[in-house]
Amino acid sequence: MAFAASAAQLYDDFTPKKISSFTCDLIQKGEYYRAYSELLRLNSFYPSYISNSTFDVTASYLFYKSKKYNDILKFDLSGTNENIIVPLSLFRIDSLFKLNREDDSVIELSKFIGRNGSKEYGSYLHKRKVYISALKNKPYDERGDELLNYSGLLNYKELFEYSTSVHANMKKPFLGALAGIIPGMGYLYAGEKGTAIVSIIIIGTGSAVTYASYKNELSALSIISGTITFFFYGGSVVGGYMQCKKNNEYLTHILEQRLERELMLDRDLDEVYFKFGLCSNDFR
Repeated sequence: MAFAASAAQLYDDFTPKKISSFTCDLIQKGEYYRAYSELLRLNSFYPSYISNSTFDVTASYLFYKSKKYNDILKFDLSGTNENIIVPLSLFRIDSLFKLNREDDSVIELSKFIGRNGSKEYGSYLHKRKVYISALKNKPYDERGDELLNYSGLLNYKELFEYSTSVHANMKKPFLGALAGIIPGMGYLYAGEKGTAIVSIIIIGTGSAVTYASYKNELSALSIISGTITFFFYGGSVVGGYMQCKKNNEYLTHILEQRLERELMLDRDLDEVYFKFGLCSNDFR
């Protein structure tokens, strides 16, 4: 009898409703890895309890929240129900954003324009058009692609003006390297005045010591100081290039934060999850 009671209790602890409720609790707490393990358990124990669409949306949501963007891109959407394919694709598009694959995101986004469900989720798709265009600072695609040639972008005029100002402050790395031929000028071009001054002083002092050593026939000292100065000079050239790249990456990060904050792309994904995922009304 005790064994039967224990078995019944064990079964009661692993009913599909219990597992799904526990999974939802884990998601609410932000324990996405454990939640995904429970989702797999639920789908393994009770394959017919949730649909493939519910599983795909929930898994995509958990991967996205866990920053496992490449795992989302591995999902095969070929057999996905047409009613869910557009909202599900948002996870793929946003994952490409996070992976800095904007060109691929344009291609991915173009696949779902005009498909079933694209009108219902038109605002979601439209915001991602704005994101790509503002990030690249091109309201119209350079190839004349109709994807970005969209009058609705004008509603985000202030956002595009901000994007233009950010891009205006970006530097061309090859110019940073070219300017670095003159000691410190590469850093100065990149906006690092302090580093530029230090670089000029070190290279100038090293050059003076090397010249003086050579004139006074102090061969060992001239070789040592000349070698050190040469490395600092090379560092000035490379440093100008790298500092420009670092400056551009920082500005791009700031722009991405502004776009994500104003367009609220993550909120779209939350809405998709709570409408189609495991914690939707159908499973509460």
